[in-house]
Amino acid sequence: MEESTGAEDAPQGAFGSLLRLLALIGGWVIVALMIYTVADVILRYIFNRPFSGSIEVTEFAMAVIVFLGIAWCGWLGGHVAVDILERPLEDPRLRFVPVILTFIGGVLFLAIAWLTIGEALSTVSRVSNMMRWPHYPFQFVVALGSAMYAVVLFIQCVRMLRKPPGGEGGSHHVAQ
Repeated sequence: MEESTGAEDAPQGAFGSLLRLLALIGGWVIVALMIYTVADVILRYIFNRPFSGSIEVTEFAMAVIVFLGIAWCGWLGGHVAVDILERPLEDPRLRFVPVILTFIGGVLFLAIAWLTIGEALSTVSRVSNMMRWPHYPFQFVVALGSAMYAVVLFIQCVRMLRKPPGGEGGSHHVAQ
């Protein structure tokens, strides 16, 4: 079995472009966070004047990084998968088990998106302690990333159902 580079697995169309854009924004946030962290370390150890609120900045940045990239990573099959049951599930009679589990994952991420939007709307005035940044923009990022990943998981379900019984095993990412 050939190893995929991911480029040929990239999603096409508007949805694919949106997933890629979100992942790229998350990547740029990583770069910004690295620069911020290096500057904070230099200010802390050379000038004894660190940025205040560094932990909050890092926490908010991590939410953006994780949830803007989660759907793209899922599309390309990049999430960690434990395949302890892969061999027993190769029985054609059990081909719906991965579909059901993927569907449950999609429902879970849809629920995360829905509940996070509710939390953001009900706590719009909540701000962080040091930086006084509002929480709701970051909660909306979590909701957006969760909703996009739920869509990816539902697409995976459809593609797994379309795969012929006894077809090639392996990871069940969207690109198959």
